[in-house]
Amino acid sequence: MTPEMYLTPEMFSVVWKLAAVVFGAGTLWSELRAIRKDIARLEAKQDKYNHLQERTISNEASAKSAHHRIDALEKHIYENHH
Repeated sequence: MTPEMYLTPEMFSVVWKLAAVVFGAGTLWSELRAIRKDIARLEAKQDKYNHLQERTISNEASAKSAHHRIDALEKHIYENHH
């Protein structure tokens, strides 16, 4: 080997830093994928919760309507028997 084929300390330092950047980028990419999966999972949970909330509101409206009908029937029965 000729002397110019050896890595100088400066060249070794650059190669080492480049390897660290590449490794760091791979780690960040993996973390980004994991975060995206977490977001997708949370979105699915939020959709479920929103659907449940909509059903609860619908059930509350239905119960309110039923109570009004019961109150009207009670009033009708009370007025016709007294």
